[in-house]
Amino acid sequence: MSRGRPYILGTAGHIDHGKSSLVRALTGTDPDRLPEEQRRGVTIELGFAHLSLSGPEGGALYELGIVDVPGHADFVNNMVAGVGGMDLALFVVAADDGWMPQSEEHLHILSFLGISRCVVALTKSDIAEDVEFSVEFVRDSLRDTILADAPIVPVSSITGEGLDELRAALCRQLADAPPVKNFGKPLLPVDRAFTVKGIGTVVTGTLSGGSLKVGESLLLQPHGIEARVRAIQSHNEALEQAEPGMRTALNLPELQVSSRDRLGIGRGTLLTAVDAGAPADTVNIRLERLARDIPGQPSTRRELPSGRRVRVHHGSGSVGARIHLIEAKSIGSGQSMLAQLRLDEPRFMMTGDRIVLRDWAGSATVGGGVILEGVASRRRLRNEGQLRFLEARSKNPFDLALLLRSSLERDSLVDLESFKSRVRFSDEEVEEMADDLIGTGAACKIGSRLGDAEWWEELLSRAANLVGAYHKKNADLPGLPLSELRQSLLAMLPESNLFELVVEHLAPRGIAQRGTILTEECFTPTLPDEIRAVAQSIEESLRRAPLNPPGRGELASEDASRRALSFLLRSGTATELNDKVVILTEVYEDACDRILAFLKAEGQATASDLRQHLDTSRRVIMPLLERMDAEGRTSRHGDYRTAR
Repeated sequence: MSRGRPYILGTAGHIDHGKSSLVRALTGTDPDRLPEEQRRGVTIELGFAHLSLSGPEGGALYELGIVDVPGHADFVNNMVAGVGGMDLALFVVAADDGWMPQSEEHLHILSFLGISRCVVALTKSDIAEDVEFSVEFVRDSLRDTILADAPIVPVSSITGEGLDELRAALCRQLADAPPVKNFGKPLLPVDRAFTVKGIGTVVTGTLSGGSLKVGESLLLQPHGIEARVRAIQSHNEALEQAEPGMRTALNLPELQVSSRDRLGIGRGTLLTAVDAGAPADTVNIRLERLARDIPGQPSTRRELPSGRRVRVHHGSGSVGARIHLIEAKSIGSGQSMLAQLRLDEPRFMMTGDRIVLRDWAGSATVGGGVILEGVASRRRLRNEGQLRFLEARSKNPFDLALLLRSSLERDSLVDLESFKSRVRFSDEEVEEMADDLIGTGAACKIGSRLGDAEWWEELLSRAANLVGAYHKKNADLPGLPLSELRQSLLAMLPESNLFELVVEHLAPRGIAQRGTILTEECFTPTLPDEIRAVAQSIEESLRRAPLNPPGRGELASEDASRRALSFLLRSGTATELNDKVVILTEVYEDACDRILAFLKAEGQATASDLRQHLDTSRRVIMPLLERMDAEGRTSRHGDYRTAR
């Protein structure tokens, strides 16, 4: 007999239809663990049990963790916390009562969570007057729903009749269940947290996303608290490693159980890998409402207007939020449309996660949805690019190629590390998909990010063209200042820090960075004829009195002469000693040689000694010596200088 992977089975159904009794009959475990539950005979909190099933004729062995949820209307919030992550639903309908209000509401919740693998247990069949009629009644109630084809098995928890058939039906449903998804990102929505003396904090939940080992660290969302796993159990068995799909108990002694006065771990919190990313207070979704009404809940028949406050159930918790519809002012029953949820508190959600929406009072289930974007912007809610992005994703939010392409189309640039943290795919799958897009020429790698190839080519071409255009317009200037290029490209840059990467990738196009300018490598500055004549005049003036030149203000008193002097300095013909003194570069180098020769002969000299040696003025010798000091040619010691 082969041992299959672990599975999670969750119950659903109206109060008093026998969910807990059926679990007890199947497993021998009473899921009603609280004294009040046992006294009242009503499930209030989530209950848990374990069931081993073997397929026919020595087939696969299935290990089921059972989550028994409340059916009473007052405890539906707890029900929503229990059904997330289940592989199979056991929908319980009493044969003597038939389809009831909470039956309908639980059907809505299963539909919104996408749970279609189900077996319907028609309980109390031993006291039903007409079992066949009850079966047909339930079948009619399921028509045109996600559970329309679910098998219906009459059972009795009292006599045991039908239990073997129910076990067989569960095995058949599990036989073709898809393998559990392991994408290397452990997620554990916490449904219980308590303290054990001598051990510390223990939490339970259904592990998904990735395996988890003893000694690994997890991050408590949304609080951002890190803790190490000291021990792991599943169904009272100690493990070194838990796998996705397991009911899992973790010992996390570094965390405290939350209370009114203390921030900590409790129902509704989420444990993730430490590098999973931060929670967000805005998400975009595809919102759905069923055409079917829930008896006793008029909210399910009314229009749901944009701006309405709701409670968002995700994982094992809930958070208040305001709905902002993107395509209309309201959404009616049976409709589906794009929407944004602005949460009261940040939550960690991933693309493809499913949610349930209940009204603000928590008394009615008004809709559900799929997360299309787990970290969304409130600023560009209805622009054309955003609408195309959300419409594309809503077609299939579980298609990795579509998710990546839609991000590239909207943003032009995708930070792969951030993208990986918000999708239900492994890092390797994301990298392979990125390589495929690069191979087809649709994308290109830009540092650690993925860029749209057409957009990137257009951006680099525009940058290179701007440099070329600047040279044509300013033939005497060395190149385009970086600040001007940045400003020109700003509208095309999704991120301001991308500019440095643009500059780097211009090198293969013959564009070089020189200080704070960009220039074509083959470019040589030239002066217009009228400016060239002025430059020659300035050079002649500097040559007439090499070490006693005219002041800079005298040399360049108007626009043409300033351009000419600037050209002489950039081309290396002249050297600036300070903002007032300019000399020819050849004169500067000759003066340096003479000073160094004098210092080597004399050992040291004052500025006055060197001024007399060069037959120049203090106006020239002081900035000249300071420049030599800065260049490391000389050293100053008080009033004296020495050669280096």
